[in-house]
Amino acid sequence: MAEGYRDFIAGTVGGFSGKLLDYPFDTVKVLLQTQNSLPSATTANIQSSPSSTTSQKAKSQRPVYRGAIHCLRHTIETRGFLSLYQGISSPLLGSMAENAVLFLSYGEVKRMLGEKPGEKELTLLQLASAGGVAGGIVSFVLNPFEVIKGEQ
Repeated sequence: MAEGYRDFIAGTVGGFSGKLLDYPFDTVKVLLQTQNSLPSATTANIQSSPSSTTSQKAKSQRPVYRGAIHCLRHTIETRGFLSLYQGISSPLLGSMAENAVLFLSYGEVKRMLGEKPGEKELTLLQLASAGGVAGGIVSFVLNPFEVIKGEQ
């Protein structure tokens, strides 16, 4: 059972570390996808006119960010480095839970298949099967939380 605890802790730490590394990139992606458009000075009258068409408005606006690097740099300069981690608590806990369950499940399935480190190694097919079962367990365990999150 000590191996199970070790797998659980390793998954928790892995989920924590992975989310800390990838969350700023996710923040930049979301900022790029949802960026507000600024009206250009020469077309402000077209935008305020109620008879202007959508295509005229689209042509008269320019994006806030020129790309991912510009978005990252602009965000750090205007809001600070820690703003890249705004809203991380829920995804961080979710990632920790997901990886903890995944690592624990994978380790337990490997042990059920007879793996004994240093003595009996599993075949590639057995390892793939253990991974598939562990992935199924994670999906089954975490699906209710994803459904609740999607409804909010």
